[in-house]
Amino acid sequence: MDTPSRTSALGHMNTDVPELHGYDTGICLANVDEMTVRLHRVSESLIAMLSELADAILTDAEGDSDTVSSILLSLLGERETPSPTDDRLCELVSAANRDLMGRFTAHMGLYERLALYRLIEERRQVAANSDGGNTQEPTVSPTAAGRIAYMPSAFADKAYLRFADRIKNCRAAAHAGFPDACEEVRGGLCEYCILPMESSSDGKLLTFTSLILHYGLRIVAVCDLASGIAADRVTRFALLRLADDEWLTAPALPPSGEDEQLSIELLHVTSSVPLSELLIAADFCRMSLLRADTLPRDARTGLDFQDVTDADTPPVCVVLRADAHSDLPTFLRYLSLDAADDRLMGIYPTW
Repeated sequence: MDTPSRTSALGHMNTDVPELHGYDTGICLANVDEMTVRLHRVSESLIAMLSELADAILTDAEGDSDTVSSILLSLLGERETPSPTDDRLCELVSAANRDLMGRFTAHMGLYERLALYRLIEERRQVAANSDGGNTQEPTVSPTAAGRIAYMPSAFADKAYLRFADRIKNCRAAAHAGFPDACEEVRGGLCEYCILPMESSSDGKLLTFTSLILHYGLRIVAVCDLASGIAADRVTRFALLRLADDEWLTAPALPPSGEDEQLSIELLHVTSSVPLSELLIAADFCRMSLLRADTLPRDARTGLDFQDVTDADTPPVCVVLRADAHSDLPTFLRYLSLDAADDRLMGIYPTW
């Protein structure tokens, strides 16, 4: 039987093989077409139901981001521990929407949750644009704006000059130690600080990673400086800023151009969320894995997250790559809800 033209995508298939002898290839291909049509119908139906759920959540939350997160967390808790009624969920949603949400929680898998997060963000963005598209800037005092605290050295001075080219009204604030520079940012006296993060000879410098976590900082840019006779030794310096709610939606310093890529660095320590699931979520959001470094097991104590990870599971430093086509808001919502114990270290370009 001749292969129908509507299945031209499979027209290259060689039918003269033992496995296909005795089979009508036209019927096989027609069945494939029928299954594809049914799959599209199921997908459209699922998206329609998730859209209805997203509208219900935003309606009950009245557009408040914290309430949206609370409702989603309640749904996740209901999914993990099913019960006839969830007191927290009943407080947050109307009776009209409670049944709608209840129908999804028991069967909502990873892809369904990610699709729901994306739909909520799309609707929030539409609402923000209709209100004029105004976004709240992080609060920084006029005296601190543009000030960069760091411990002077030959390398650190070069890093400061590299970062100063991109920072408006940049001013240096020299300090005798790295903790002092971090304290200046946490205390609101400086907007940024500079720390060395890793080197080609020593790898990741966990002492400075510990400072980032202790002072509640996030990486907003990095630069690589070479040294040595053959310039074969490279040290990476990071520009850091105090973490705030802005990290739930966007990086503090967006790329300077549409073609510029961003790195998303995090410490994966959530034993209940496999690393494979984290990478699936990243792929769903159109981000690629740049590197994944397993840290020493004893790093848990120094980085102060031994209480949220299995004692036998070492933390993993994951670096993802995002570009203009990536869905960063959906991935950040996934991190805040599904993998809340993972530590977001920064979202940054390389300068």
